[in-house]
Amino acid sequence: MVDTRSVPCIGFIGMGQLGYALATGLSGQSLARVLVFDPYCHAQRQQQAVAAGVELAGQAQALQEADFILSAVTAKSALQAAHTGAEVLSKGALFIDLNSLGEQQKKENAQLFQVHEGSFIDAAVLGPAADGIRVPIILSGPRAQQASVALNQIGLNTRAVGQEPGQASSIKIVRSLLAKGLEALYVEALVVAQRLGIEHEVLGTFAEMLDGRSAEGMAELLVTTHVLHAERRMDEMEMSIEAIAATGMEPNMAQAAYRVLARTAHSPSLAQQEKQLPQTWSAAIELLDHHYQADELSDEAKHIHSRGNDE
Repeated sequence: MVDTRSVPCIGFIGMGQLGYALATGLSGQSLARVLVFDPYCHAQRQQQAVAAGVELAGQAQALQEADFILSAVTAKSALQAAHTGAEVLSKGALFIDLNSLGEQQKKENAQLFQVHEGSFIDAAVLGPAADGIRVPIILSGPRAQQASVALNQIGLNTRAVGQEPGQASSIKIVRSLLAKGLEALYVEALVVAQRLGIEHEVLGTFAEMLDGRSAEGMAELLVTTHVLHAERRMDEMEMSIEAIAATGMEPNMAQAAYRVLARTAHSPSLAQQEKQLPQTWSAAIELLDHHYQADELSDEAKHIHSRGNDE
């Protein structure tokens, strides 16, 4: 049994997959009192949670006892959960918004906590809920560092990444482009390889290439060489598109890759300077961003000029 007089109280709004995994994991650590409010949770999960030492709150007002309120609901319910949290949050307590939302949505939720200045923490979960309290969680907000230290002491795996709500969520959303993009690439490429009867060689040789460097080292290699070799890689991707289409598969990812490569290869701004190999991935990205923006401004100027002539 947890001695509720000497440990923090962690409240949850929502006991779906993530809320259940975190709540039961924390309860198992016996370093906190865990209180959950979820009027929609089914009876079997409620029974399992109680058996794991979680307390169920019949009313949201019970969360006034919490030192931290963690919101773990669906995206469409996140705003209502924030309203609930703002109504019951005690002075000095913190509201941790774990929901998968965009930067602007997190900032809007944060506005609800103006009465409790600095009490809203934007949180982003960077792994599967099945990992429970081991799952990495990043935090941003005025008191993110304070929250991280306290939550880690009771068993969570958190890290502060910024002072503003929305920063943690932005990291997750952009990071998802890498994770989900790689997933989609694997699916498209391996279905095509399966149709051609070469799936084991394709995956094996690609995995061998990846295993030759650290993940960051591979990013460094590909991004720094992109500026010099985008045109050649674009031509190769065009052949990949033809090969994929020939199997009857829609080359969605291949076409997207072609467009990214073509954007660099056909950049008017980049074409005006001697292309040299950047020394780091960050230098390469800074260079590309500068020229992409120059191209976009040029296109906008052309559009305005053209519109003026039409009028």
